[in-house]
Amino acid sequence: MGRLEGKVAIITGAGSGIARVATGIFIREGAKVMVAEIDEAAGAATAADAGAAFHRTDVTDDASAAACAAAAMAEFGRIDILFNCAGGSVVEDTKIHEVDLDVWDRTIPLDLKGPMLMCRHVVPHMVAGGGGAVINISSVVALRGNHPAHIYSAAKGGLISFTRSLAGSYSDEGVRANVICPGLILTERIRARYRQPNEERPREGSVSTFESYPFGVGQPEDIANIGLFLASDESRMVNGAVIPAEGGISAY
Repeated sequence: MGRLEGKVAIITGAGSGIARVATGIFIREGAKVMVAEIDEAAGAATAADAGAAFHRTDVTDDASAAACAAAAMAEFGRIDILFNCAGGSVVEDTKIHEVDLDVWDRTIPLDLKGPMLMCRHVVPHMVAGGGGAVINISSVVALRGNHPAHIYSAAKGGLISFTRSLAGSYSDEGVRANVICPGLILTERIRARYRQPNEERPREGSVSTFESYPFGVGQPEDIANIGLFLASDESRMVNGAVIPAEGGISAY
């Protein structure tokens, strides 16, 4: 029997990266999965490859988040797991006196409002079904600060506080909420964004940054497997936890 046998999960941002890998792992462990992704082609491809359902979802839009939850209920009859992976930073995020306010208007909705809206519409179904697990993806930048990406740091820090509030508010109703804080993970987006040291793209960072990670940078599977544990009954006593997944870089 798989570790998620009989459970239903919604995974946001599953067209690529950590969430795409998590979709395959969750299904192999027995879960039924609704892929929630704004990129229709990418989301449908993930669903087809893994044997999941797909619902085009803009997590920053209240009606779209509600429709995703409703679609999962219509398809599977329950929701046990919400894995909020949709998010991301932009290279234009810089010092607060220099950054264009458009970066705030793009980053906060995606990285903070999106998880909130998905929880807003999914958690009541979990409560009605007797409980569930919310897993939110924050970032190492929320644990140690980041420069110059001030806005992304603020959004991911807010997500930690939001998750802790969820944990306290819904524990009596059987819903756990935890947050993972990855460091650099070698997703497609990160591979495309980081340059080789001899390339002239200084705003996009250098692969030399990777050398600061004690165990090297992570793979999507590293984070997806933590999500699997938090989604499973093995983590029954884990609630309101902030789990660093960055090789210890925020600890020393």
